Amino acid sequence: MNRFALILAAGKGTRMKSELPKVMHPIGGKPMVEHLVSKLERIGFDEIIVVVGHKGEMIKEHLGERVGYVEQAVQLGTAHAVRQAEFMLKGKQGATLVLTGDTPLIKKNTMERLLQVQQSSQSAGVVLTAVQENPTGYGRILRDRATGSVMGIVEEKDATAEQKEIQEVNTGIFCFDNESLFEALPRIGQENAQGEYYLTDIIEAMKGKRFDSVTLDDAKEVMGINDREQLAEAEKVFTERAE
Repeated sequence: MNRFALILAAGKGTRMKSELPKVMHPIGGKPMVEHLVSKLERIGFDEIIVVVGHKGEMIKEHLGERVGYVEQAVQLGTAHAVRQAEFMLKGKQGATLVLTGDTPLIKKNTMERLLQVQQSSQSAGVVLTAVQENPTGYGRILRDRATGSVMGIVEEKDATAEQKEIQEVNTGIFCFDNESLFEALPRIGQENAQGEYYLTDIIEAMKGKRFDSVTLDDAKEVMGINDREQLAEAEKVFTERAE
């Protein structure tokens, strides 16, 4: 089976208050994006593609020819970011792992588990979820009450009061059947509070096809790193793991 990986790394990360692109901020002395690429290289992928945007030349300078690049010149959402790789991946058979560039703590075996679940179930997609005591800011996982299967993901800004009580959240990390992914992406619209193309809407766009989930035991693997305080917290977790 062909394996493709797509790292979404085009965000400005304005809350970092820094000249560096968000994914170039270091954890354990290495840029966030370096941690991801190193793990992907150890697993073995046919193609690793990084979606760059704000100051993307800094990311390219660091990673060099180890990966391929596509540019998201205008920030129109996560689904829009993935579509920038269409010319490189559309029509290819295999599995595509989609990662956000600010999740350097995700473990290699978690990535491998997503690939294994997608392959063994032959599902159109698999979403990585986590249970958060305080889910504020995260998209909530909507499940069928009878079967427990994933029915959709609702972003907080679009969620009802009842949906906001859900503690199982979307991590932003997925593994897809590559052909199913690029077939469904054009069906995603931007009818939401942000006016963006959300990758979370892929479940609705793939309706009728099997969609699975993997739930993390340790939510710290995908802790959000959006500002200096969260960066320091991630550094602490990284150091504790290394001891």
